[in-house]
Amino acid sequence: MAYIYLICAFILNASGNIFLKLGSRQGLNFSSFVPTVFLFSNWQFVLGCVLFVLNVPLYFLALRNIELSTAYPIMVGMSFLIVNSTAFFLFKESVSVLQILGYVCMVVGIILVVAYGRP
Repeated sequence: MAYIYLICAFILNASGNIFLKLGSRQGLNFSSFVPTVFLFSNWQFVLGCVLFVLNVPLYFLALRNIELSTAYPIMVGMSFLIVNSTAFFLFKESVSVLQILGYVCMVVGIILVVAYGRP
């Protein structure tokens, strides 16, 4: 179950980053101090923050049964891969051959961390 929590945590973490990027395109609208107007006019920013907040308890639960030296590389590496894949496919950001080689090294590293980490 701990790895399910970890998977949910890194998906929420990556999604939070993606929504912050979407929100950054329009910037923050502070034209109104009415909370509902602020929330609706900045919904992508707010959703990104909410996803980050939801990530924390799931990561906490994962850490109860997974060593930090295993969980953290998985959390960061998988979040990185999801965010960069989205940047390439959704935002049309460029990716070099050396970056792709780096991504492959990250996947191999994550596999090694999981396979040879302590149970």
